[in-house]
Amino acid sequence: MSGHVRIEFNSKGFKEILNSNGTKNVIESAAKKIQSRANGNLTKKSEGYSVKSWRGNYGGGRWISSVRTTDHNSMVEESENKALSRAVSS
Repeated sequence: MSGHVRIEFNSKGFKEILNSNGTKNVIESAAKKIQSRANGNLTKKSEGYSVKSWRGNYGGGRWISSVRTTDHNSMVEESENKALSRAVSS
């Protein structure tokens, strides 16, 4: 089977997908998995890492999530042991 396929980019539809609750859930779920792995990498007493989600403005807007340190010990754990960095790449 051969032939040509023409795909027409629909900016409005793509923006709706990027800003949908379903996309937000997928993004937050991925961030929470990273958070969980990072918290599992902690060797010092800490509040651990937290997830923050917000609607960004790039390209007309989209959901963004980040995993952040919450206290001094979680910062030290990242600096000295790469607790968060290792969680992203696992």
